[in-house]
Amino acid sequence: MTDLHLIISRPAPGHWHARLDVAEALEAAGWTGDAPTLLGKDGAFWGVTSVDDDSKLTCPNDTVIEFPAGTPTVVVVAACLAAADQPV
Repeated sequence: MTDLHLIISRPAPGHWHARLDVAEALEAAGWTGDAPTLLGKDGAFWGVTSVDDDSKLTCPNDTVIEFPAGTPTVVVVAACLAAADQPV
């Protein structure tokens, strides 16, 4: 298996991006769905829950992790990959 290397660009100030940074990183890791509304892989699902960029991850064991808008992209992506049992 090859390592996944992500380059996450910051959006321009003032532009609403609906955690497009997270969605693009997860899509690069093979997650599918209706980005950025809902993406999933192997029983784990992540999606944006508000216009303020809050999001949440539902794990295969039904544990729900909520991420406030200010949560760093790398933290959200790492949690999602771990939930889907993908190497980080």
